Amino acid sequence: MKKFFKLIFILILGVVVTTGCFRKREVSKKRVIYTTFFPVYDLVKSIAGDKFDVRMIIKDNQEPHDFELKANDMTKIVKADLIVYNGASMESFIDDLKSISKDDNKYLDLSQGLTLLKGKDESDDDHDDHEEDKHHHDVNPHTWLSIKNAIIEADTIYTKLVSIDSNNKNYYKKNFDKLTNELKELDKEFESKLSSVKSSEKYFVVSHAAFNYLAKDYNLKQVAVTGISPEDEPTAKQLKEIADFTKKHNIKTIFFEGKATPKVAETLAKNTGARTSTLYTMESLTKEESKKGYVGLMKYNLEKLVESFNE
Repeated sequence: MKKFFKLIFILILGVVVTTGCFRKREVSKKRVIYTTFFPVYDLVKSIAGDKFDVRMIIKDNQEPHDFELKANDMTKIVKADLIVYNGASMESFIDDLKSISKDDNKYLDLSQGLTLLKGKDESDDDHDDHEEDKHHHDVNPHTWLSIKNAIIEADTIYTKLVSIDSNNKNYYKKNFDKLTNELKELDKEFESKLSSVKSSEKYFVVSHAAFNYLAKDYNLKQVAVTGISPEDEPTAKQLKEIADFTKKHNIKTIFFEGKATPKVAETLAKNTGARTSTLYTMESLTKEESKKGYVGLMKYNLEKLVESFNE
């Protein structure tokens, strides 16, 4: 009898293992999409759902601005069915990938169709001149921090997915409609709450110039401590200029994001009597932060901005 039950157990185990292997093979048959970093990944995943194996190249706390791919990673990525990237000169390694795989149809630039802003912080004209940013940028690459841009990007993603997988058009359309409705509602919320805040000038101080697009959308005035890259260190002159500007305009909050050195914000806060708070650029996130998703993180940003303007 024991041998009988042992035989049954082995047979059941064999079925389980075989089924598991089959499922692994089934999953591996999904077409693969590589996305560059979190905002791109989240938008693509929201529309592609489970029809593609959506992967992210730059993970966790890695910095997208200066990220470099290893040779073995490049070989793997170019085998994907689609590579989606932010564009606007954000990911310098895309040209390296294109030099290996010359199939332009495999690459999707989400900056197409967007109105790109200059790399210079547009609020520089409102205070003393900063020294030139050591990383020169013709355009500001932080396009995703505009919800209005995200709506256009969602349409770009949807159109591309349908072009390569028309059999699932209705599935993608349902996901696309759900995402764009969420984004449009969030855009309305930004418009409504930011138009009724106490502060009339709507200046906000950030550690680096990432929020140009968001500021333009809602008539805010970004004042950045450093330039486009969070890796830049402000000079003593820049810190003094921002401190003087903060006191002059009675700004109560200094914002920073995860990758930028909090010491910069803390120093400014100490010298001006302001407090520190976080605005997410989504360039580098912890796993817990990424669980909030693009929409959730943008809602958080709105809440913190409204708080700062009502102080």
